[in-house]
Amino acid sequence: MCAFFFKPPGAALAARSAAAVLVAAAALAAGGTPARAEFKVGAELPEFSLKAADGTPFSLQRKQNQMGVVNGDKRTEPKALVLHLFQPDCLQCQAQLKELEKVHQEFGKKGVLVVGVSHRGDAKAVQAAADQLKVTFPLLVGTDSALAKKFGAGDAFAIADQAGVVRFAQAGYGQGDEKLWREDLGLLLAGKPVAKETVDRKRLKVGDRLPSLELDSLLTGKPLVLNGEDGKLTFRDEDGTVSHPKAAIVFFSRY
Repeated sequence: MCAFFFKPPGAALAARSAAAVLVAAAALAAGGTPARAEFKVGAELPEFSLKAADGTPFSLQRKQNQMGVVNGDKRTEPKALVLHLFQPDCLQCQAQLKELEKVHQEFGKKGVLVVGVSHRGDAKAVQAAADQLKVTFPLLVGTDSALAKKFGAGDAFAIADQAGVVRFAQAGYGQGDEKLWREDLGLLLAGKPVAKETVDRKRLKVGDRLPSLELDSLLTGKPLVLNGEDGKLTFRDEDGTVSHPKAAIVFFSRY
């Protein structure tokens, strides 16, 4: 989750810009490290050993530029691996898991292994998600693991080649992302470079205009509106009352 502080321009800024200005960016974790880590294209996937919801041991290893996977008593060397860190009760994660099941059905027999690792929830929650979504690829319980602690905050996602090197990475999920996954997997299986290394996401940064926001209140279900058009911050609450606050702190969350 990111925190943003929004403040309308004062008289000195108004002459140069009529738009309100976003003056603070994503919140940072202690020590100045970003709260969300993402897989890096060109880096190797970290080795890990976890268990599935039913207790089956699973491990990812690398040896002599070849990725190896041990799932129970079976060892395989996938031609590509799709790794998704997820939260069992997150609606966005569930939508992504559904699309990944389709990818698994399409590419699994071609040597592509799809794996999900939970960064929250216990084995019961992970199994419930698998049953509800009819997921047949491995879903591992990763809560409190080193992998989850490093990559879980952003629901990190990666596609790696047979050597375990990340060739595509993203955080979060948007409808249509699966088209890129399929294209890149097809190219990897053909021994070709991927078409794209990540999805194109527009992110707010210092100096950006705050987009107009109209969302339903979690408490009442009534709409709340916030915008900064014409250099004036305007907020309309669920009762329809309009105010012009001097500043606003906005938290964005996918959950």
